[in-house]
Amino acid sequence: MRMPSYLRETIAGIPSLLRPTFLRSGQTYMWSDLRADSIAGFTVAMIQIPQSMALALIAGLPAVYGLYASLFGFIASLWGSSRQLSTGPVAIVSFLTLTSLIPLASPGSPEYLGLAATLAFLVGVIYLLIGIFRLGFILQLVPHSVVFGFSSAAAVIIIITQIPALLGITPAQHDLAFETVSSILRMLPSLSFPTLIVGTCATVFLFFSRRLPDVFPAGLIVLCGAVLASYVFSIGDHGVALVGAVPQSLPSFAFPWFEAGTFVVLIPKAALIALVGFVGAHASAKIAAHRTREHLDTDQELTGQGLANIVTSFFRGFPLSGSFTRTAVNVAAGGRTAISAVVTALITVFALLYLAPLFTYLPHAVLAAIVISSAIPLIDIARLRAMYRVSATDGFVAFLTFFIAFVLRPDDAIFIGIVVALMLFIRQTVWGPHVTEIGVDRDLQILRGDIEEPSVDTFPGVAIARIGMAVYYANAKHIVGELDKLIAGHVIRERAPVKTLVLDMAGVNLVDVTAIEVLEEYFTSLRERGIAVCTIYMRRSVRGALARVVNFPSFKMFQNIAQMRHALWLAHR
Repeated sequence: MRMPSYLRETIAGIPSLLRPTFLRSGQTYMWSDLRADSIAGFTVAMIQIPQSMALALIAGLPAVYGLYASLFGFIASLWGSSRQLSTGPVAIVSFLTLTSLIPLASPGSPEYLGLAATLAFLVGVIYLLIGIFRLGFILQLVPHSVVFGFSSAAAVIIIITQIPALLGITPAQHDLAFETVSSILRMLPSLSFPTLIVGTCATVFLFFSRRLPDVFPAGLIVLCGAVLASYVFSIGDHGVALVGAVPQSLPSFAFPWFEAGTFVVLIPKAALIALVGFVGAHASAKIAAHRTREHLDTDQELTGQGLANIVTSFFRGFPLSGSFTRTAVNVAAGGRTAISAVVTALITVFALLYLAPLFTYLPHAVLAAIVISSAIPLIDIARLRAMYRVSATDGFVAFLTFFIAFVLRPDDAIFIGIVVALMLFIRQTVWGPHVTEIGVDRDLQILRGDIEEPSVDTFPGVAIARIGMAVYYANAKHIVGELDKLIAGHVIRERAPVKTLVLDMAGVNLVDVTAIEVLEEYFTSLRERGIAVCTIYMRRSVRGALARVVNFPSFKMFQNIAQMRHALWLAHR
């Protein structure tokens, strides 16, 4: 049995996908590139170190696990398509990690740490399989309206989850936003004023530093200042919660939990994280590629992201993705190749080996302030409003996803948003206005829909209809009904019976079996009513599909307007 050509091409392309992109032929690396990458890598590290520690807290993990996870982002750069994409912990993926695992284990527990690593492994496997089999187009099925709506809602929820750390309270964690708010309100009387002062100072500094260039390491400055203040003034003795002892070592090798029951529960959650995470990563890579004139290969990028997540899962990591903020910093700082990501990883290694004791004095409130500062830019209500002005359907889906995220679990909001967007799309393709009467513009010699204009000719006894999309099983009956309405309207307007129906098929790129059966029946009924059927601009694929049907009713096909005019003049003179 012969192997299908698609499968042969896929297998033949696997070695190319698994080869580091940095080592491919035709690429040179000079000392000037190393200097630029070193500066960019150092700059990104100054932002990534405090961010990754803060984002680990979002995921329900100890702060040091953010550094563990960020160690392996360079793998995505070496094997991915984008040279500038900075991969590591990101807010949305960390938040989805938390909401995915809270129902299964208590945050910070050994079971939770193992599940987080298993989740990273599954996300990596999903990315890798999609990349190897070149199925990257699947990820484009997630509507941007859903992603934008969810991102804004998730940012608000992330801020809500960090408020307790700013107030010095420890309410129970929930996977529903309104339950979290209720828990915070009940514990407000027991807030810690020293913690509130520390958190407020850090938040205010980070807020005003947003006016400075992206490469300004505001997070690192806050982190260093907080550690110094904590050490000098012993603020931990005044009720301010500190990170505590941090292991002065690299993460040890450990297998994720490979249990069948765990896999069954986590696979749909991993698929959701993979979808949302890569949409953000790909958008960041596209922006960087636009500035650097790079070509992006979606499947290659998926392979790189998959390998990074798989490797980090064996070293106490959690799901990673491309960071928009750190990618922008990498580009602005002059990063040229994946070596900048390697430099960032080496600096993180240095921080773990030699600076870890300093993190002991870091207040949790400062990490919460860093998280809040990172989440605020994700709240983009103005963009949601602009989306609604451009497309009411997309705007509705975005706002629906936004509001549902506060009532239900966030991953349920994404699922509902995708389903609603799909249903609205199907509704539009089935009942949308895809059949219109057109005429011939005598000046431009084109077919136009403005039949009321003086320059557009219509013909008594001849109805010209444009079908504006593919005809398939769901909309074939509707299109036939619209054609009947068009014929009836033509009779009333022209005060003459229709003898010929001309179908402009330029917009029809597909007809399936059900549509062919409906059209066959309709063409036969038109012939019985004394109406001849002609077509113009029919595509070869559609023509071939109809030609393969035995005894399909015959019809004339016109290739251009002149041919159609001449034939209609002969038929109706």
